[in-house]
Amino acid sequence: MRVRIQPDRSHESGAALVSALAMLATAGLLVLALVAVSRVSTVGVATYTDLMRSGYIAEGAGNRVRYLIEADRQLYGTSRAEDIKYEDYDTDRYLADSIEHEIDYYGTPVKFVITSALSGVAMTNVNALDVFSYDRDTESAVTDLLEEFADQLSDYIDSDDESRTDGFEVADYEGIDMNALPRNASPQFREELLWLPAAKTLLPLDKNGRLTLIRQFGIPSGNPSIYTVNYTMLRTMAQLEEEQAKEVLRALELWRKERTPLGDQLDELVLPQLQRSFSWDEPEYYTVTVRQAAPEGRPTSRLVYSFRSDGVTGPSDKIATYYEYLKF
Repeated sequence: MRVRIQPDRSHESGAALVSALAMLATAGLLVLALVAVSRVSTVGVATYTDLMRSGYIAEGAGNRVRYLIEADRQLYGTSRAEDIKYEDYDTDRYLADSIEHEIDYYGTPVKFVITSALSGVAMTNVNALDVFSYDRDTESAVTDLLEEFADQLSDYIDSDDESRTDGFEVADYEGIDMNALPRNASPQFREELLWLPAAKTLLPLDKNGRLTLIRQFGIPSGNPSIYTVNYTMLRTMAQLEEEQAKEVLRALELWRKERTPLGDQLDELVLPQLQRSFSWDEPEYYTVTVRQAAPEGRPTSRLVYSFRSDGVTGPSDKIATYYEYLKF
């Protein structure tokens, strides 16, 4: 009689259990990772969708704002914002006064600001920025930087390859990995000025990363609007002392919040300097910045555009011209 002895396989069943549990744990981690990736993708797609939607809303609302400006001009004329008592009107006024407005655009609240397109310094020639050399605190440094900028802009515009004292020509741009420069012709867009090395220090960008210190090309020359000035312009163009410039900025902030006229806030010695250096009149050229084109707390695109007033019927050739039209 033969007796078959069965081998002890209890240790194998234990190993199989461990493997099965490991596979289940791995599968669980994969499922969790898939869920996490799915949620992140959903959020990303939702954010992108919100931005696209707000971009379309900003464009549509921008067209409406342009009409509101034209309608305001036709109904009430072009009185100075400083002389207007806003409380006397049943509806909002749409002036180049830097005050934030809000309209309902098919259920979406849209916030925007209207300013004069006659803002910043008009680059009529290479020496247009010399006005900034007045700042007594940094006069020497600014003067040297202005000379560099003037040389670099002259080289950028002229057609020869001879570099001025502080200028930049082809070889110089190649040395800083900016090939295909200079243009050797007049700049077509103000942002081209940022390609000049001296501009990086001389021309600071605003909080939106835009070069608003320089006026849009194509907009006529003339004094900048009082409602668009900054500290640098007050110190140099109006030749105000440091504390006087700060006082004007505080007055402008109160104007934007409560529409308190500047004439009721500022010293009588400061006002004449501001009136000589800046424009207080309602302009013919406007810039509209749509700041919010989505419900509060939702992602939004922004839109800025500049145009000339052509009346409520639009331009005679039926072509709406924009000097700037930028979504960001």
